[in-house]
Amino acid sequence: MDAVLRARPEVRRLVAGWFLLALLALALSTACAVMLVAARIPLPGGIVASVSLFRSALVLHVGLAVVVWFLSCAAGLWTLAAGEKASGARLLAMALAYAGVLAMMLALFLGTSAPVLANYIPVLDNPVFLLGLGWFLGGIALCGATSIAGILRQLKGKNDTWRIAALLSIAVTTIAVLALAIPALSSGVPTDAAGFEMMAWGPGHLLQFAHVLLLMGVWCVLGEQALGRAPASRPIVVALLLSAALPVLVAPFIYLAHPIGSAEFRHAFTLLMAWGIWPAAMLLAVHLFLQLWRAGRAVWMSPRNWPLLLSILLFLLGCAFGASIRGESTMVPAHYHGTVGAVTLAYMALGYRLLSSFGFTALGGRLIRWQPALYGAGLFILAVALAWSGWLGVPRKTLHVDVVTQYPAYFAAMGLAGLGGSLAISGAALFVFNIVRVLRTRRVGIVQSAPGRQWSAAWALMFVFILGSGALVIFLPGSFGGTQISALRDPARHAAQKRDEEIARQFAEGAALLSAKQYQAAAGVLHRVLELAPQMPEAQVNMGFAMIGLEKYAMARDFFDTAINLRTTQINAYYGLAIALEGLGDLEGALGAMRTYVHRSKPDDPFARKANAAIWEWEEQLAGKQSENPPTAAVLESEKGSIRYPIPEKKLN
Repeated sequence: MDAVLRARPEVRRLVAGWFLLALLALALSTACAVMLVAARIPLPGGIVASVSLFRSALVLHVGLAVVVWFLSCAAGLWTLAAGEKASGARLLAMALAYAGVLAMMLALFLGTSAPVLANYIPVLDNPVFLLGLGWFLGGIALCGATSIAGILRQLKGKNDTWRIAALLSIAVTTIAVLALAIPALSSGVPTDAAGFEMMAWGPGHLLQFAHVLLLMGVWCVLGEQALGRAPASRPIVVALLLSAALPVLVAPFIYLAHPIGSAEFRHAFTLLMAWGIWPAAMLLAVHLFLQLWRAGRAVWMSPRNWPLLLSILLFLLGCAFGASIRGESTMVPAHYHGTVGAVTLAYMALGYRLLSSFGFTALGGRLIRWQPALYGAGLFILAVALAWSGWLGVPRKTLHVDVVTQYPAYFAAMGLAGLGGSLAISGAALFVFNIVRVLRTRRVGIVQSAPGRQWSAAWALMFVFILGSGALVIFLPGSFGGTQISALRDPARHAAQKRDEEIARQFAEGAALLSAKQYQAAAGVLHRVLELAPQMPEAQVNMGFAMIGLEKYAMARDFFDTAINLRTTQINAYYGLAIALEGLGDLEGALGAMRTYVHRSKPDDPFARKANAAIWEWEEQLAGKQSENPPTAAVLESEKGSIRYPIPEKKLN
């Protein structure tokens, strides 16, 4: 890396452009994180920001920190690995990326932009934001495409494992961008939250593989710097990188085998990431950790090696929390704050390392020594606190006001999350401050540590910024449309109430999609409802009708069976069961289920006429057939007495 940057000024300028865009994204996402941390801190009797503002800040924080920051760093590493001059296509890629980020930020000031909290790629439902996101991703894709040939020419079989990681990450990112672009071009931009969620589900999971590959490459570079030699042999590292990338080849088969947004589609990508993304990276992480430990106290206690150690520990912590996820609680952000923080900390360490290669002065002093420790420790505390609150059942993507207020364990967990978040924000802000401080000079040498007053002033300004911004959010409801915090003494019931509200919202959205005959979209939303409320017969019934719309009659039958087992009076389950059994060719079972529906329905039921017509049609079809095994009879009790219908007893359990 150093040789390329020092020998080729044209490459140096291009790489610097990508890294500056990444730095800008990190700075803006840190500003958005202030509001998120302030809104999560439990302050009894206080006031928090409006839900809309909180969600908009969440969209921008995730979009800038996970999409723009990560992919801009990736583009800089790809350009550096290629080591070729700035062609027109390369400049166009960077221009598209900058224009995209500018448009994404501009969308905040152009009318109402509804936040869509889709996983992995949240968006503001605004044409300018969506256009900007498309520009940015197009620039990233173009950068990757123009770097492949150069990287292949640079592979020399020595210390080039980071180039192999870059090449593999380009391949994975290409698959992810295609997985996002093809459905968008064929079906158009979604018009609802469920549509955005489904379109981004596959690409979002695939991008995590690209980030992990680059993380492994950066770990190798930092490990070589710390140990004075390659941390592992080239064949071993290459084998680990290939094993981290190969699972992505399953993705096209998932798209071919399952409709986008179906329950099977979502589950397949979840399993792909759960079992494919961590083994190789964890093996490398453990190997590096042991190498650093065996190198002696002088190595692993050196401040310049703290970022690598903390990055490894955060990644392992994030993987452990990921294995503990059991629903939509704050255990999910606990998982990704660990893994995302590991990648961010590794990029920060690499940024410090490459400063002198860009011709800037090297950095020294307490600010540089303590910044990685501050950021890493803050994220460690934040992840543990979010995992604790997730264990308590606190839902994700919610304000403090939307959860509980009078609950000691909750206050302790979220207070700890506030502390960890504040430390992490301070660490990120300090990184930006350190880099900007260096960019102001080109003197070759070592920047001496800041005088005591300057050092104290830097810390004071950061904490004043955090506390002042937090106070602005909390105590000025007139500016932010604040909401009074409730004071409830029954936290369990209140948490259940909020979860029920989320279930009701998702159920209503799924029902609307079902009415619009958007069966795949409806199935995706209802799948989330069933994750939160598997004992909800209405959701089982609607999922059954979605499966009928997709002509998956066996699955529809199972959903209707489950609904009937949960509640025998769920009469629309009998209607759906009859339709599903007809699709499976079981007319006798269909006839019995439909008769049960007619018997239990009200006289003014709008579907009664259609049900009777179906009964007449099926009786006519069965009249001409010889049945070897007549159906068993089940007795149905009603106010009028016992009525016997030929329907299998198991349908009435």
